[in-house]
Amino acid sequence: MPPSEQGVTKNDVFDLAYWRWALDKAQQWRERMGMAREPHWDEVRNNLTPLPVADGLFVHSTEWADTYTKRNFEHPDPIGVFGMLPPTRGVDAAIATRTVAKVWATWQWDRCWGWDFPWMAMAAARTGQPQIAVDALLEKSPRNAYDVQGINTGGPCPYLPGNGGLLYAVAMMAAGWDGAPQRHTPGFPDDGSWVVKWEGLKTAP
Repeated sequence: MPPSEQGVTKNDVFDLAYWRWALDKAQQWRERMGMAREPHWDEVRNNLTPLPVADGLFVHSTEWADTYTKRNFEHPDPIGVFGMLPPTRGVDAAIATRTVAKVWATWQWDRCWGWDFPWMAMAAARTGQPQIAVDALLEKSPRNAYDVQGINTGGPCPYLPGNGGLLYAVAMMAAGWDGAPQRHTPGFPDDGSWVVKWEGLKTAP
């Protein structure tokens, strides 16, 4: 399948993580309704191939181990597995933390799209790297720009995924997420450099 504009591959990292999360959630919903678990869904869930890893880092897919050299542009799918998605069985948090740092250091951010910057912010916050989260949202890139109406201009036309991503990332950094450090605005650096006020937000999953 094509996980991004880079071509067709198989066993891509984000979809393997997303299927894990989705099948777990589907079973949870069945149980909430008093229904039995669907055995076939458990069979599929338990037999999904592991997330692709090379040199201790998540990579785009089992076929694309050149993630951080020839393919370090456009959507950084390896960070979405522990950023937009909450912790999921089969997704290693330590590998996710190293992956966030590697993507931030090596990616060609001028070739990304508007929602990739919030994706990085979510992943950096969740992996305990709040300075990267802030820096990602403030990254100077033609795709990380907003016009006077507040619309993300991260593509050839108004790019609304950038708007939604920005709002979700900032809300998550401010209000926190399940399992976040128990402090005010856990997604922002705790070094006195930020004063953040917010109200009416809910904790992210």
